[in-house]
Amino acid sequence: MKPFYPTLLFILLTIYSFSQNEENGVIYCRPAKVNDYSYEHYRSDYNNYEGVFHSLEAAYKNPMNVKILDLSNQQLSSLSYRIGELKNLEVLVLKDNDLDELPYQLFSLTNLKVIDASNNNLTELNYQIGQLKYLKILILRNNQLSELPYQISQLESLRILDASMNKIEEIPYQIGFLKNLEKLYLDNNRIKELPFQLSLLPKLKLLNVRGNYITEIPYQIRQKNIRVLY
Repeated sequence: MKPFYPTLLFILLTIYSFSQNEENGVIYCRPAKVNDYSYEHYRSDYNNYEGVFHSLEAAYKNPMNVKILDLSNQQLSSLSYRIGELKNLEVLVLKDNDLDELPYQLFSLTNLKVIDASNNNLTELNYQIGQLKYLKILILRNNQLSELPYQISQLESLRILDASMNKIEEIPYQIGFLKNLEKLYLDNNRIKELPFQLSLLPKLKLLNVRGNYITEIPYQIRQKNIRVLY
């Protein structure tokens, strides 16, 4: 078995490909695969690495050895507080379950780089999410979230945020502090307007806001070379 190297994280970060055209300074894109966060295409790769677990029972028996925990599609309705014992956890996959909340102990795992909690029933995101200073990818697609806590702005390493297909009505202006954010997916929510502070994100390359109630992209955003799905 191979040790866990940054190569896997690179695979996680290279998910989308786009065709594009430019109009009025804004690049509008059509994704080749919209919001396709399927892990199937690289699951065979990360299964070759040490520290990969697919059950909580096995993980709790070897807590310090767990690097990747894939609990996708296991009909989970809750996640035990014992998740906090996995101090070396870097990738957590919770997709396709029935979770309505994430235990606060999860946010003490400061080595986390990836969380995929897509396709669940999450109604809120604990404000302690801001403690995950090394988190690079946060996938919350297809849940029941009505808002994002402003503490999400404290995720200083975050590069991809997918909060699409929720019930979000407003984006906190503090999102403008995510200086490493490259891709932001907010499509299919209930958003009426975007905070101009999105224009302050120096690395933002892609902004997907399709399927909302937005009538206009703020001028400050339109002046940036950002790919917009609108």
